[in-house]
Amino acid sequence: IRNVACLGGNLVTASPISDMNPMLACMGAELVLAKLGDDGSTILRRMVPVSEFFLRYRTVDIQTSEFLEKIEVPVLSEVFEYVKPFKQARRREDDISIVTSGMHIKLAPKDGKFIIEHVALAFGGMAPKTVLATKTAKFMTGAEFSRETFVKASECLLEEMKLPESVPGGQAAYRMTLATSFLYKFFLSVAGELKKDVETIVENASAFPDISVPL
Repeated sequence: IRNVACLGGNLVTASPISDMNPMLACMGAELVLAKLGDDGSTILRRMVPVSEFFLRYRTVDIQTSEFLEKIEVPVLSEVFEYVKPFKQARRREDDISIVTSGMHIKLAPKDGKFIIEHVALAFGGMAPKTVLATKTAKFMTGAEFSRETFVKASECLLEEMKLPESVPGGQAAYRMTLATSFLYKFFLSVAGELKKDVETIVENASAFPDISVPL
């Protein structure tokens, strides 16, 4: 597997518990799908966001004549933008996920505090395909980056990612709890990274002349 597996294959196989697919989805990555035109010489290409690539269980938006040519991943800003992966499996290493997630957030300093300018929360293991928690993200966007915001967002996420007891794979309550615990871990992780960014900007103000940060 080590010699033949690739990122493209990981995407196209559309595993609902893929570790990488939620990461690419939350980052806003796009896929370049290509095929040979009817004239036999022209290459036709189209772009599909990773978040829209997965249609249903093990089914993706790719035509029989197409192949995945390229994956385009946006570059993060130097400061105030963060992406974190989360995974829970039964074994510590070399095991498939129970729930996996990719979380992306972009903050902006405003009026002495940090505002959530953009957030994307992608999950595997919570549906037959990789999914984005769009309602929770909408709630968080424009809110202050704070513990209170994330506590309320966890409540929203718990409702949005609600699983029935009969869900395939079982452990409905556990999987829902994992999803919300990932969100809280994300807050703690970003808070630590944000502190480092603020310290860097304060110590090297000349390198960031257009940024004013709350102290």
